[in-house]
Amino acid sequence: MQLKKTITLKTTGHEKARVSVCLAAEADGTKLKLMVVFEGTKREVAALNQEFKHRAVVATSANAWMNTELTKVWVDSVLGSFSFNHRLLPWDSFECHIEESISQALQLKKINQVVVPGGCTKYIQASDVWNKPFKAACTEKYNEWLRRIGIHEETTSGT
Repeated sequence: MQLKKTITLKTTGHEKARVSVCLAAEADGTKLKLMVVFEGTKREVAALNQEFKHRAVVATSANAWMNTELTKVWVDSVLGSFSFNHRLLPWDSFECHIEESISQALQLKKINQVVVPGGCTKYIQASDVWNKPFKAACTEKYNEWLRRIGIHEETTSGT
């Protein structure tokens, strides 16, 4: 039997596509809307926002990372604008979190922010508890989609 030196792989063409997902919850464990940030500007953001308006906020940026403008969108559309009580938002020291315009937007909504030093967010971020199951569910749905369109093929061992 002669061994092949190359193998042919099917691809979706999305191996380098990037996406960021912002997860947030209230102190009582109520999960807030997701914010999904795709890379690039060619996405149909308006249509996606309309389709998922009760479950997610969809946006794009040049590199799929949050920036000051998108953080403001997140504050307005995910955290909400009305509360009789003051609220507390602990988050890391990512540059757009500590911008003056974001601090002012939070103050208008009666949200006090606490900037947690680098390396310490793992101790206070509740989302770390459900981040792993979320990623596992996304991977499962992605693999189901690949199987459905005929790109993902399992080996005899099931992987």
